[in-house]
Amino acid sequence: MLMQSMSKMWRYGLVAALASAGLTHAAGEPHVVSLSHVFDAERAQQLETLVERFNAADRGGRVRVVADPTAEAEAAIQIVQGDAEQALRKRGAYRPLYQVMAESGMALGRDKVLAAFDRDTTDSRGRRVALPVGMHTPVLFINRQAFIGAGLDPDAPPRTWRELQDALGKLFDAGQACPGTVSNPSWVMVDNVSARQNVAVTRQAGRKEELSVNGMLQIRHIALMASWVRARYLHLHGAGAEPLERFKRGECAVIAAESAHWPEFRQSAGFDVGVSELPFYDDFPGGVGATLADGPTLWVAKGKKRDDYKVVARFVRFLLKPENQLAWQRGTGYLPMDEKGSLAGGGVASDQPNLVVARKQLGVSAKGSPVSTELPRQARVRTILDEELEGVWTDRQPAKQALDNAVTRVSNEK
Repeated sequence: MLMQSMSKMWRYGLVAALASAGLTHAAGEPHVVSLSHVFDAERAQQLETLVERFNAADRGGRVRVVADPTAEAEAAIQIVQGDAEQALRKRGAYRPLYQVMAESGMALGRDKVLAAFDRDTTDSRGRRVALPVGMHTPVLFINRQAFIGAGLDPDAPPRTWRELQDALGKLFDAGQACPGTVSNPSWVMVDNVSARQNVAVTRQAGRKEELSVNGMLQIRHIALMASWVRARYLHLHGAGAEPLERFKRGECAVIAAESAHWPEFRQSAGFDVGVSELPFYDDFPGGVGATLADGPTLWVAKGKKRDDYKVVARFVRFLLKPENQLAWQRGTGYLPMDEKGSLAGGGVASDQPNLVVARKQLGVSAKGSPVSTELPRQARVRTILDEELEGVWTDRQPAKQALDNAVTRVSNEK
């Protein structure tokens, strides 16, 4: 009897110790992992819906969404972008996704189309360390009614910058107060225009990466955009939401913006919206290349428990199912992935022209195209470019001076 009592006391003490250490939970309860994200309200709701479906389908695990990414820095699943992503990667505070998935019996592949533009979500051996859940690229959205009213064919949108200039001129002559605008001007008009012409925006100086946005192409393009601003063909409203809102209200007839804005345009604009590729120069040497892919990426935190990683793997597997990717692309406008974690080659619905155009743009034969490097994506660099370009749009400095200033300022701040 004494031995039985001691045995019971030992077992109770062990259970209590494990519970206080967070190593056990009530029998039958699901294992919960947290997910933090950087999505806006609309896309956050799409994520919540997917998570609810996963939680209802998975017997042993639950995902808990943390709306504020700063509220729980230790979330097992972290969807980040920009400086937060770079900081996470530099700290090595992640576990490679391919390892997590391999332990669950699922092998991820490498995306050959996005090999040069995958934003460091693969390692040197091509293995996927993070998942690009919010891929988008800049495209051209047009107000089809405004085009028809100006005598333009919305089914034959401008392909080159010269053709776009002619179209904006006709829209202006037809009474359009704001023929064209741009979302995130420096990213579209510097980074992506450069990539479109196979021109790099950085250069290597020994082991250092330096900004290089003051070449012939960039100066030519920003000078052309400045002439459009003076002619009132192009109206710049900053890098926030204002350009998007003006387009949705019909105030601007054309906008160069991220392909992921299609769902909100389709829902909120009171007119038919057309989608076409970002224009290019047909007289510039080097041919036409692909634009850049950008957007939030999913990372798995380092140092979690084995049970955490099991739930994470099942959630990623669930997210990559074709039916869930279809729902995700419809609700968010992001490019879909296949079940191996690569850019999907099919599965785009016919009523998603933004994805058709974006995928075609990214699939352009890009032999020799520059890799999307880290420096231009840093917030401080983006701020400097925006500030210098603002001086061009307000006619306070010429294009060359603004771009020279940007290169000098970034170099001096390093």
